[in-house]
Amino acid sequence: MNLNEIPEALEIFKLLNPDSEKVINTRFVGGCVRDVILKQDINDIDLATTFLPSEVVKILTNKNIEFIDAAAHFGVVTAIINNLKFEITTLRQDLLPDGRYAKIIFTDNWEVDARRRDFTINAIYYSWKSLIKNEISFFDPFNGREDLINGKIKFISDPEISIKEDYVRALRYLRFFFMYSKYDHDPQILNFIFNNREYIKKLSNNRLEKELRKIISIINIKIILNQNKDIENFFNYIYPSFDKMIANVN
Repeated sequence: MNLNEIPEALEIFKLLNPDSEKVINTRFVGGCVRDVILKQDINDIDLATTFLPSEVVKILTNKNIEFIDAAAHFGVVTAIINNLKFEITTLRQDLLPDGRYAKIIFTDNWEVDARRRDFTINAIYYSWKSLIKNEISFFDPFNGREDLINGKIKFISDPEISIKEDYVRALRYLRFFFMYSKYDHDPQILNFIFNNREYIKKLSNNRLEKELRKIISIINIKIILNQNKDIENFFNYIYPSFDKMIANVN
């Protein structure tokens, strides 16, 4: 399935690109783009935009589209069309990260937004170069498409620095590795994750549970963990209820 086969996705794209034949204000990003590239079913649909959150809210309001703006101060507005949610995030730069959050400033520079992301496969932006001709376009400054197709999970910046900026990235790395990697683990990255387990354990229970549930939703996760006892032990350490969580997986 392609994004243009989802009417609501096409609607939100058109709405947030009022003059798409001349300038692209909004692009799809994240998991839905990876799904398109790998020809998988499309799940969560996220977008990045040059519009400020207040401008996104105004656009949605003018079209009577339901939205949630509780995280607008982080640049995030969620639009809801026919029960489908679209998380729309203003391009931004992260400053002074503290291991979980950072001071942010909004930008209209796509490369600046891409550079603050974690992995090359998460910095692939998708849009239509021409809706009339149905021509698609990728903005892919770190060759994420090539890494995704080749099964390489690569940090955009130094892995140690990147994980220290936001310890959630350790869990995202493991999830993406289980999902996409065609290679063995980099022992240095694993060692750095394990050596920082105390900091990772201090993430909120809600965030830990959310990230771990994404991981255990991966097909054959029990087989994967049986082959990676160090990782399974790590999960049990940072989240003591992990064994109960995994017990309910078929």
